[in-house]
Amino acid sequence: MDAIKQDEELLAYSIYWIIKNGIQKGTDSASRINWNLVNHEEVKQMREQNELNLQVIKVYSAPLGNDQHIIVFAKDEKSAKGHIYKELNRLPNKLFDISSKVEKSFWFPDQQKTKSLRQLKEETLVFPATAMIFEKG
Repeated sequence: MDAIKQDEELLAYSIYWIIKNGIQKGTDSASRINWNLVNHEEVKQMREQNELNLQVIKVYSAPLGNDQHIIVFAKDEKSAKGHIYKELNRLPNKLFDISSKVEKSFWFPDQQKTKSLRQLKEETLVFPATAMIFEKG
């Protein structure tokens, strides 16, 4: 469950594969898992077929010009681009998947606190959604 909550899709499927193939039980300690036994090709296929029916929300960034960038939460690139078009009335020239930066934090002066992209995503109810527009530099 922790792997799914933390959007660790590959880890979730690897654990699922281990349990499905009887190598370990779901009640076994994670510290006892021998990751060398995982068939990564089968895990890749299960992930592509979305056997766990995961709805992974990714984090995308697009430059807007003048050192400004928009960060969007969306399930895929197409959805992110569509959201940016709807919000700004233009398609982004470039779009980057920055999901690996989900722990990056930003200062929010209006709230007088720092929040990570993960925290922002957890507070978001409907996707796709704009996380923020920020100035880089």
